[in-house]
Amino acid sequence: MDAAESHVAKILICEDDDLYRQIAEAAFVGSNHQLFFAKNGDEALARLKTESVDLIVTDLVMPGKDGLEVIRAIRGAHSRVPILAMTAGLASLKEPLLVAATALGADDVIQKPFRPVALRERTDALLAKAAANRGESAA
Repeated sequence: MDAAESHVAKILICEDDDLYRQIAEAAFVGSNHQLFFAKNGDEALARLKTESVDLIVTDLVMPGKDGLEVIRAIRGAHSRVPILAMTAGLASLKEPLLVAATALGADDVIQKPFRPVALRERTDALLAKAAANRGESAA
């Protein structure tokens, strides 16, 4: 069992689309991870003021504060919590949005549509990397 599987992670899913919230839930069936949901960037940032999380998964195109603003605010606060950015967006905007997310500090990106297993693989990799980084800094 690796670090990502043994650690019970708190994961914030920031997604305005009901279908993709359901896909996120399906991705973590059988895990011990604790999921928190926000429907937009404003809700996500408010949640982060009261809740410490191990990973953030954020859509980029949402009403109110979008995912880019969420990433900017999190990195602006000097937080190194891993961030996975996702978007469907318009075909012509999808790649530029994902590139912008990476430039702002997202640790990984994923394009919609995706299967729950793809989301789980990406999040497990980010959690494992964060666990390894914690171990390196403690040594």
